[in-house]
Amino acid sequence: MIYRCPRCEQQFQAEGGGVVRCPACGGEVLIPGIVRPGSAWDREQKGAWADAFFSVIKDAITNPVIFFREVAEGDGWLRPWLFALVISTAVFLVAAAYQAGFNLMAAGAGLGKAASEGLGPISALLMPFSIGTIVGLAAVAMPVATTVGLLIQAGVYHLCLMVLGAARRSFLTTFRVTCYSMAPQVCQIVPFLGGIVAWGWQLALSIIGLKVAHETTYGRSALAVFLPTLLCCSALLIIGAAVAGAAFAAIIAAAK
Repeated sequence: MIYRCPRCEQQFQAEGGGVVRCPACGGEVLIPGIVRPGSAWDREQKGAWADAFFSVIKDAITNPVIFFREVAEGDGWLRPWLFALVISTAVFLVAAAYQAGFNLMAAGAGLGKAASEGLGPISALLMPFSIGTIVGLAAVAMPVATTVGLLIQAGVYHLCLMVLGAARRSFLTTFRVTCYSMAPQVCQIVPFLGGIVAWGWQLALSIIGLKVAHETTYGRSALAVFLPTLLCCSALLIIGAAVAGAAFAAIIAAAK
């Protein structure tokens, strides 16, 4: 940005905000801070990623309308994707930890039986390798699975918005909304009911986010979110009815 020194009236270039010295006269010039558009995660520049991460979760859950306005004004796909990847990986690791705990409980009983058969040491040695293999495969699979899932989900949402005449912004905006709508998935760390709450809340945030970002109505954004499910259910019903009809006709024909 170009600024003018109030003392010597010379122009100079400076990045960011704060007190800087004029290169011409050496006087101090107060430059107002420049706030980048987007969420706290988009704006983070000082390495406080944990604070930005939890700030996004808090803003998305407690004040989604203002939050998604900020998301819509932001730009870029990398940081929203990273946010969704962190959420997905954290949820997977927690789920894997729960599963590992159950498996260890079952393995405790199994090791006792294996020990009586002389296989206890072998089973104990193989267990860490099995866990390591699962974690290694997850480290490779999670980025791919998360990316493909987000692209498909955002693509379907944006296509539905276009069909409904509600796509006021680009696909990138829809992708950003889809990524940040995953914030409630942290509820999955709570066993049993956490998953239900997480998916329900994510659907609600998707509807709010698409409505705010594309400046449309809640009816159209909700229809864009649920239309794929309705179409799939309708297709399954039609296929089921066709199969049942064919089977019934075959039974009648065989009876004759």
